[in-house]
Amino acid sequence: MDYINRINDWIAKAVAYLVPLLILELVYDTFSRYLFNAPTEWSYDISYMLYGAIFMLGSAHTLKLDRHVRIESIYSRLSLRGRAIIDGICYLILYFPSTIALLYFGTIFAIKSWKMWESGGESMWQPPIYPFKTVLPLSALLLFLQGIVQFIGCVKIAFGRENVDSES
Repeated sequence: MDYINRINDWIAKAVAYLVPLLILELVYDTFSRYLFNAPTEWSYDISYMLYGAIFMLGSAHTLKLDRHVRIESIYSRLSLRGRAIIDGICYLILYFPSTIALLYFGTIFAIKSWKMWESGGESMWQPPIYPFKTVLPLSALLLFLQGIVQFIGCVKIAFGRENVDSES
């Protein structure tokens, strides 16, 4: 479990270096477009690929930190054990089936893209897009593995194998 946590921490730190690159790209394009009336033909493609990679590859680390969106009206009133039980049930019924589907179909999606050496059709530049499409199954795999770690933590708390005295 610690190994998966470390992998997701490392990937999140590596992906964090893409954020300043994305900001620089957007600032450059804005200046180029509005100050010099010379828009770039590659900016849109670079920005959606960078943003998509940042968002997708950072999602497993966000799960590890328990920072994903949730409806807190009932959940926050439950004990730590109650929250662990609800989380565990939701992992089994909702989370794992959806991440498995994302992994399966994302892999098919990426393989097809690699086979045809797909290029982007959103701009005149048309960069190769198959490496970007590989981010989807990779992110799904990382999410699935982190979900297993989180689920095991829920089971430990639900069955009293982890300290529940310090409820948050």
